[in-house]
Amino acid sequence: MSIRYKLVKKRNPQDPEGPQKWYATTNALSPLPERDMVNEATKNTTVSPGEFRLAIESLAEYAPTALRKGRTLKIPGIGTLRISFSSLAADTVEAFDSGSMIYSPRIVFTPESSFRKAVLQGLEFEDGGVLENGVSYASRADYKAAKAAAAGEPSEP
Repeated sequence: MSIRYKLVKKRNPQDPEGPQKWYATTNALSPLPERDMVNEATKNTTVSPGEFRLAIESLAEYAPTALRKGRTLKIPGIGTLRISFSSLAADTVEAFDSGSMIYSPRIVFTPESSFRKAVLQGLEFEDGGVLENGVSYASRADYKAAKAAAAGEPSEP
């Protein structure tokens, strides 16, 4: 199994004045249709696709309330979800104002080690092309050929 990547030229955010360099970014495929995911997940089980879909929908309804209450949700075999945030510092306890000093709330997912291993073990990466100045090339070879043609050079076979 391989993950497609695309090369994109951009500046390093830690060195905004530096030259642009090529970085690999995920070139994700379109999402698996819900019906296909449900059917694949329930294949060779006694759980019906309808029951599985209902369980997932129930989790999606329950999770926001639990997370807003400060709960950490453990999803068996997958990992945990929790709320995290950033905070400004206060010189004293009395000076701290949660309304203005807590910012960037986010949902953090931490996969179980067995889940992480199952996903990442044997992972390979596949060239998914190049993106430059809004133009997407299907492969590095196509990119090189287009650059050679633009420069009036003969392309390589």
